[in-house]
Amino acid sequence: MLARRLVDVLWKTGLTPEEAAAEVESVASHPAVRHASARVPRHRALEALLEARAALYRQEHAGGEGPRVERRKHLPPEEFFERYYLRNRPVIVEGLLEDWPALSRWTPEWLAERFGDEPVEVMAGRESDADPDFNAERLRRTLPLRELVARMREARETNDVYLVARNSLLLREAFRPLLADLRAPAGYIHPDITTPDSVHLWFGPAGTLSNLHHDHLNVLFCQVLGRKRIWLVPSWETPWLYNDRGLYSAVDILAPDLARFPDFARATVHTCEVGPGDALLIPVGWWHAVRALDVSMSVTFVCFDAAERNTHWRDYWVGPRPEKVER
Repeated sequence: MLARRLVDVLWKTGLTPEEAAAEVESVASHPAVRHASARVPRHRALEALLEARAALYRQEHAGGEGPRVERRKHLPPEEFFERYYLRNRPVIVEGLLEDWPALSRWTPEWLAERFGDEPVEVMAGRESDADPDFNAERLRRTLPLRELVARMREARETNDVYLVARNSLLLREAFRPLLADLRAPAGYIHPDITTPDSVHLWFGPAGTLSNLHHDHLNVLFCQVLGRKRIWLVPSWETPWLYNDRGLYSAVDILAPDLARFPDFARATVHTCEVGPGDALLIPVGWWHAVRALDVSMSVTFVCFDAAERNTHWRDYWVGPRPEKVER
């Protein structure tokens, strides 16, 4: 049927029916096309399975104002792992950070006074880049922490400059004292938070936006200063997220273009807000976007206090990795 339609299209462009049929046959017999065609049934079966999973989830959350991210206060670690982590469900836990000195101490002014002369690596010029998250490597800049704070205060609300996890600030010897202001949430996170890549800092002005993407592991997202709005979409709805490059969606969460991306209308989008003291589990594979409503500091953990420190989505790259993008 498709071959017949293609022949008709080519015939209308001026080719004879014989020429059009020959062109279609030539393309259809190409090894790449044959290989892709052989995978179509498997792809359709997988999408059908995920559609059924999504339908069950929508039935579970039918009625009311739509799906919410649960909020739990002083959630026992055993229930956290059994009900949320192992079931690939998000949850906001209140009370986990009550013993953190960072909650009362960390402010932009305090950081500037304590570490102002230290150079920090940031992502700068984000607003002039149509895809700043994907092109993060080319946006790396270094400036004194005091200047970063000054730029944040001047701008009020901007997505132009952001200190993100990939900058690995807490791995720097000069900033190691900041770890003393944190505590691994008991029973949730492995007690040793000094190991490389176990904890990361996010620091930026109101207005920073990390657009729709998913991570390759579970993340405990802890809010220290300010508020952030977070959008979440279940991992099993990946076929409708237009995941054309790496971990990223082509959909703009602030203004979804349903004419270009009609399948996104099928997605189950949760929204929530986290403030100081909140800890949000972002389950592995769940799509999320994060926007700062205020000057904001967040800390993320990935080494959970479990036999397996995390559960990885190992083949998560679709398309070129960001570090492979030409500069």
